[in-house]
Amino acid sequence: MPEARRPLETPNIKAPIQGNDEGIPTPHGDIGAEVYRKRRQRLMEQMGSGVAVIYAADSIGAGKRQNSDFYYLTGLAYEAGAVLVLAPEHPQYQEQLFLRTLEVEDNRWHGIRPMLGRAVELGTGIARVSRTANMPILLNRTILQCKSRELVYLGDFATYNRPVSKELQLYRDIQSRILNCSIRDEHKILPRMRSLHDQDEIRLMQHAIDASVSAYKAAMHAVKPGMNERELMHVFERTLHENGCNSFAYEPIVGSGPNNWVLHYTANNRTMNAGEMVLCDVGGEYQMYAADLTRTFPVDGKFTPRQREIHDVVQEAWQTTVDMCKPGMTWVELNDAARRVIDKAGFADEYYHSLGHFLGLDVHDVGLDTEHLQPGQVLTIEPGVYIASENIGVRTEDDILITDTGCKVLSKDLPRSASEIEAFMAR
Repeated sequence: MPEARRPLETPNIKAPIQGNDEGIPTPHGDIGAEVYRKRRQRLMEQMGSGVAVIYAADSIGAGKRQNSDFYYLTGLAYEAGAVLVLAPEHPQYQEQLFLRTLEVEDNRWHGIRPMLGRAVELGTGIARVSRTANMPILLNRTILQCKSRELVYLGDFATYNRPVSKELQLYRDIQSRILNCSIRDEHKILPRMRSLHDQDEIRLMQHAIDASVSAYKAAMHAVKPGMNERELMHVFERTLHENGCNSFAYEPIVGSGPNNWVLHYTANNRTMNAGEMVLCDVGGEYQMYAADLTRTFPVDGKFTPRQREIHDVVQEAWQTTVDMCKPGMTWVELNDAARRVIDKAGFADEYYHSLGHFLGLDVHDVGLDTEHLQPGQVLTIEPGVYIASENIGVRTEDDILITDTGCKVLSKDLPRSASEIEAFMAR
């Protein structure tokens, strides 16, 4: 997918209540509380000192999902309005979790939430759990009990025309009330941590990718002239659900004919005709982890000579860059390699987005794209050629794991070349 878009919650799929049978907040999915505890510990080791605040999302559902940094450190996918406070130098409480105030009426609308107690602390793996109403006094006390008087900022910095983050605004408010309190920039720590995936994360991403591959195969067999793009989108949606995904990882693109060269086409409501291609950029989300795949295939099962010519150029650019993917490589080198292939074919002005991005909890995941690639990182490789005058757009995108010696194509089971696609669609 060429650019970041906000995830789209699938209609009529209600997110489960966060917690166990008693409503105790527990990590979502298959990863246990101990994994999240170790992540927080690694983060605090890199912080060294100071106090860091990480906010959960204000609301969850209806297209809104948990803040990925908060989820990465707690595993709490459905606790809206919560706050995590980390203070590695604090003499007693290095970790504090604040959950939103318990409202009895709210239970009728969103499910039962528990009273605080030892069970909540054990469920979350965090020793001190309180309500957000108590946060001002407890956070103040935590800062005053830390020698450094530092507020550690872990988030990204917004451009001047965007709102200041809640964390940074909070830090400024605290500075105006506590003398000699400074802000330390550590915005690179979490992107580095999150971009290096462990085996549990890779397993979850592989599930999302496998489900997406199954959805693509179903779509390739279902597509036909006279079908509406939205019908094809629903084939993706249904197959993703059947394979364990409860939502798309992002707003899907299903663009045929004059729509397949439009990068952000999401109307998905045109009737497809014989002789056209349809560009599908679709990925599922499984236990908060994203897949991101793109294929361009013929509506009637056969590429025209011109369509195949362009598809082959994109395939060559894809293969060239994937062959280069290994530890120590840089995004600049990969981008330049894809650009050389496409420029040589005469399509320099028809390729106008970057080659790819990191993949993880977010479809355009955090990571430092100025640094060398490392084992454990997952990235997308997605070259494309878009010729508006011919109503032709081709993009091929796969999800790639960087290994110790090279790379692994996690979506290798999905037909990619023009010949593979035609052969599969003919079955």
